[in-house]
Amino acid sequence: MMVSWAMVSAAVAGCVLLLVHLVLMVACAPLARGLLAAGMARAGGAERVPVLGRWRLILSCARRHGVRAAGGAEIVPGAALAVALAACVLVPSFALGLPGGGLSDLLTVSGLLVLARLLPLLAALEPGGARAGLAAAGDVTALAAMQAVFPLAVAAAVMASGHGGIDALLVRLRDPDMGGGRVSAMLLALALLLAGPDVGPGDDVRAADMMVDLGGRGRAAMELARDLVLMGWITLAGDLAWPGGLAVPQADALLPPAISLPGAVAAWLARTGVICAGIVAARVVVMGSARGTRGRLVLALLFATLAVVVLFADQEVA
Repeated sequence: MMVSWAMVSAAVAGCVLLLVHLVLMVACAPLARGLLAAGMARAGGAERVPVLGRWRLILSCARRHGVRAAGGAEIVPGAALAVALAACVLVPSFALGLPGGGLSDLLTVSGLLVLARLLPLLAALEPGGARAGLAAAGDVTALAAMQAVFPLAVAAAVMASGHGGIDALLVRLRDPDMGGGRVSAMLLALALLLAGPDVGPGDDVRAADMMVDLGGRGRAAMELARDLVLMGWITLAGDLAWPGGLAVPQADALLPPAISLPGAVAAWLARTGVICAGIVAARVVVMGSARGTRGRLVLALLFATLAVVVLFADQEVA
């Protein structure tokens, strides 16, 4: 069976777009964390925090030669970064139909994002340091509680599209006759934002304590992986909340038209900024106390349950 030049050129162009997508995700991940830090400092009346501070920290760590971690913890930073990159590859940012879109399953992506956050806990527990171990134990408790929302999120996606594929779900949500599915997707986006990212009170302190025994490139890899996980959750929630901003292939085409891509990139950047502003507002209003983790869990479960209920009601009406 002969392969046409059109298919080969489309595959090459798709790989280029996928590379652009990954580069943008990596470049913007520390900026998103920097925006959150700057916004929270401003809202709390603290000293001004530079938006580029995260990138400066990562690059500064990468230039230094840190002490090699002991035992299995030596491979954890690289593994966490690889898992976070894999998750970000599967989360659509500005276009659908890119290579690997068929593997972009909500359960797979959520699992990779959770795994990328769990791996640093292993690095913190391995050396046996009290400070890192206590921080890891606290993060394990918070993370385990937050995972209760993900089965409901996957159930809502399956009900909306017939399976958990993210690309198929987003294409379905762009349908004008989707009805209650759009409301359900908005609720699902809110649930994921509350359950996934480590943006609650004390999360930054625990992350710093867990990495206290890391240095050099290992610390840089772990910091970047943490930012990529945050970017993955923000992008996934933004896709669900506003799928109309994504560029999609036209009929009988493998890739979106080139003319639609600049606008789609701008839409992705805009919704990322809006979500960061919303997280800052939620941090001040909902997560500003020591009970922030409990409040996040209750709200996340509430929104995820409502997403399923709305879909049930919509199907009953239909």
